[in-house]
Amino acid sequence: MSIRTRLAIVLAAVVLPVLLVAGLVAGVLLPRALVDGQRRDVDRATVAVATAMASECWALGDRAEVIALSVANGRPPAAVLAEETRGGLGAERGYAVVLRGGEVLAASGSAPRPTPTTLPTTRCSTVTRPAGPHLAERVDLSTTQGTLTVLVVEPLTAGRLDALARQAAASDVRTILQCAGGVEVHPSSDRGQGSVAQTAAAGPGRPCAVQGSAPDPVGGPRAWVPLLLILVVLAAAVGLLRWLARELTAPLLALTEGTRRIADGDLTVRLPEGRDDEVGELSREFNAMAVELDQRMAELTSSRATLQDTVGRIAATLQRTHDLDGLLAALCALAETTTGSACAVVWMREGSGLRARVVHPIGTRRPGTGRIRAAESVVGEVVSDRRVVLLDDASGEPGAVLRGRLCAAPLVSGDDVIGALVVERAADATAYDDTTGELLDLVAGPAGVAIDNAILHRRAQRQSVTDPLTGVGNLRMLTTTLGREVERARSFGRQVSLLILDIDRFRRINDEHGHSVGDGVLAALAARLVELVPPVDVVARYGGEEMAVVCPERGEQECLRLAQRIVADLRERPLQVGDREVPITCSIGIATWPQDAATAPELVSAADAAMNAAKRAGRDGTVAAGHVGPVD
Repeated sequence: MSIRTRLAIVLAAVVLPVLLVAGLVAGVLLPRALVDGQRRDVDRATVAVATAMASECWALGDRAEVIALSVANGRPPAAVLAEETRGGLGAERGYAVVLRGGEVLAASGSAPRPTPTTLPTTRCSTVTRPAGPHLAERVDLSTTQGTLTVLVVEPLTAGRLDALARQAAASDVRTILQCAGGVEVHPSSDRGQGSVAQTAAAGPGRPCAVQGSAPDPVGGPRAWVPLLLILVVLAAAVGLLRWLARELTAPLLALTEGTRRIADGDLTVRLPEGRDDEVGELSREFNAMAVELDQRMAELTSSRATLQDTVGRIAATLQRTHDLDGLLAALCALAETTTGSACAVVWMREGSGLRARVVHPIGTRRPGTGRIRAAESVVGEVVSDRRVVLLDDASGEPGAVLRGRLCAAPLVSGDDVIGALVVERAADATAYDDTTGELLDLVAGPAGVAIDNAILHRRAQRQSVTDPLTGVGNLRMLTTTLGREVERARSFGRQVSLLILDIDRFRRINDEHGHSVGDGVLAALAARLVELVPPVDVVARYGGEEMAVVCPERGEQECLRLAQRIVADLRERPLQVGDREVPITCSIGIATWPQDAATAPELVSAADAAMNAAKRAGRDGTVAAGHVGPVD
């Protein structure tokens, strides 16, 4: 048997197993993985659409409760509906109806005309089996004038299904709704039933079952792609084997065993170097290559382990995106361990300067100055130039903690630099190198976007429960806080009180000074209340010129004294609005759970009634719900 034939046999023995494994992966395992992935995508999309539908249902319930409370507190039903349904109810034919004793008091503009007296009774939040193709929530509230009912309905149409799919990021999966009576809601652009399907059954928040489907990723003509790929690879391999068998000569026989072991991953193999001819030279080059590969593989394995660990910790850190303080602390800890540093500081940009937001580890001495000018520090240079800076001697750096070695990387979000991540070592420690700088930049890169998102999330949370005029809580915050405090008081056997304050003759202030001054009076009153009440109390704007104070764990007498102090302070100290002083008086009603009310809405009604009693008693005073006249 010739050397060429033997070489061809050896090469075929090395290459063909690899090709067979590749064929098995391409023809069997890969299609199966694609189908499994498609099934997971369909399942995720189906659950996401069902969750989005449930979220819409809970939101309708919250809106119905707000409307019911507002109408029960005396606000005109039509005005409440106009305010709460401004911008629509999330669907092109969504509507809301307010009834009392079966009589329609008001209906939103999109409600059917005439308003039907028989309305949906199935609440989407309580369904246990398929219902009609709509989300409906109702709230029944007992009042002195009869039972007040608020119904909010949102039809489940093709357009609404499209919106739910977009909200759930499931546009690539075909979803339909299967409702009671065999009614189905299909998307606007229906691609037809796919072979990979999943169904989320109807249940609380989901009046209709959700079915998601997608086409088979390996069906049709695509099923032939793996086979064609195998044939192409086999043809190329046959041609390569024939060429190698023809071109290589006898010296390669001595290298066959070593080559096979290298191909199997054994980089410790070495060939004899005793010959002085071309074969000996080839053996020496082979050995040199094996040594270099062994070193590179060791370095690559170490770098890969470090990179995997760093990426894993970055991912874990970014999971705390909405917790800004926790995110910054975790980011500092990650930067320390990744770069082998003794401490880390996050500097956040504020105007033309930088402020030290977090210093890690906890208890580490903060920088000599908590705020530095960007133009006078290395940290400012990092922010302005958007680059990593290494400093061997940070003794003259105003923002340094250890005054030794320093490495800083910018925190970037989009086109903006929002701050810098700084790590430090002692002066006698090893200096930072470019590799360490690259690792710190790898940590800081995605962290900038996460920090910016956390800041935006905190700002949005604050704005959603804050009255824009006064800066204190809004009605939503008031109802949420009061409900939570009543439940807490019920669980622990405590008390909770509510003060409702109304400015006396507020219309006269608007008529004499103008509405801009009236708005200023409301803002100044809110600030005065925050100044006068204890920090644990919650101040909120109840509506119009009315303010409310939630007093956890305090009874009637304590709150009466607080209310009297507020009335006296406003009587003696006029409010400062711009460059003028505006004298005001107020009337305050106090109600305490559980003696004055059994629920949070009843507590609001009791305090409001007590405030009206204070008005009737001559204003500028306080009345408790359990007293007939004003209490001095």
